[in-house]
Amino acid sequence: MLCISSVSALETEGSQNALSPGESYLLSVWHHRLYLYSAAALLFGVWFLLKVALNKKSFSKDVGPLVSKAVRRSEGSDAVVHLSGVKVFYGSQTGTAKGFAKELSEEVKTLGIPAEVIDIKDYDPDDRLSNECTNMSVCVFLVATYTDGTPTVNAEWFCKWLEEASTDFRYGKTYLKGLRYAVFGLGNSVYVGHYNTVGTNVDKWLWMLSGMRIMTRGEGDCNVVKSRHGSIQADFLAWKVKFLTRLQALAKREKKSCSGNSTSGSSCQNMKKEQEEGRGSACTAGQQL
Repeated sequence: MLCISSVSALETEGSQNALSPGESYLLSVWHHRLYLYSAAALLFGVWFLLKVALNKKSFSKDVGPLVSKAVRRSEGSDAVVHLSGVKVFYGSQTGTAKGFAKELSEEVKTLGIPAEVIDIKDYDPDDRLSNECTNMSVCVFLVATYTDGTPTVNAEWFCKWLEEASTDFRYGKTYLKGLRYAVFGLGNSVYVGHYNTVGTNVDKWLWMLSGMRIMTRGEGDCNVVKSRHGSIQADFLAWKVKFLTRLQALAKREKKSCSGNSTSGSSCQNMKKEQEEGRGSACTAGQQL
């Protein structure tokens, strides 16, 4: 047995001695292949981690300006103009509503907001009213109720068109979607059956066409006995203060008017003065507006 082992060892040694240097190298590599695999895996892992780190750095460099730009754009969106101006329409018989329209327009301008006074008879609603839905303006309608609950002469066509459009399928229920509006009606509660009929109807018809009220309809009462504030002038003044406050909020300005932080303090003082003076003035029960 010992002889056989010795012979085998001699044969193996002889066979190794018979191998060329290249074959010996390959045989050595084969015997140590596990170590080589481990080293290769380690190198690959290091290479992969370096590549990930470099890509991450490059991504941050490329995305950084985009993120900053997006943030600036988001911050800048707060400065977007949400109110381009105010259009004050009036329907008046003797001039009261017209006077209120001019007064309101001047107050709006003190807030730095453009304002325009429009005689409603000079305005073609069929051609122009739908444009008010997209121009970022606010439309204010100061309309008086005339004899037997009818509109004033200068508002007849506008009211007739608006009433018909509100039920006409050709216009559709969303014809005035996007229109922002407010209504103040002028009337006399002595005529119970027709008190502020026109203001109520204009508000209703605009709403039926998907117009958006920015505040509740106001009502001025020429009957000093039942007027909420003592006179129609005081009724309008109280509504006007609320309207201007609402307007400031829409324009992304001061949320409260007549406050310590108001940018129009002098205007607010004028309002308070007018309110006290307005309580002392009244129109007669039979006066038309």
